[in-house]
Amino acid sequence: MTTQKTILFVDDNPVDRTLISRLLAKSGFTVILAEDGPSGLRMAKEGKPDLILLDILLPHISGIELCKKFKEDASIFDIPVIFYTSIDTPKHLIDYASYGACDYIQKTTPPEELITAIKAVLE
Repeated sequence: MTTQKTILFVDDNPVDRTLISRLLAKSGFTVILAEDGPSGLRMAKEGKPDLILLDILLPHISGIELCKKFKEDASIFDIPVIFYTSIDTPKHLIDYASYGACDYIQKTTPPEELITAIKAVLE
């Protein structure tokens, strides 16, 4: 029997948080939500999720800077991060790996492709 995986979703948009948390829960994941960088960092340390789905455009601290903070913290550096953003730069032009993320997904990506990408990272 496999245990249910937990995903921390950090996004300042309440509509996106609601929609994606429902999608993730429907797909069998436990979901932790954070609305900005400081709460995202705190939730990552407290909740030790299996994966972090991270918006790039956040108030207070960008998702890129937050990802760097995740990777600098010995207690959470090994949690995989997927950038999930409305920035429409083609994936091959974003050097997401240099910031510590393992993938970059646009918010316009169909929900089933998002779930497939998350499952691929978790395997």
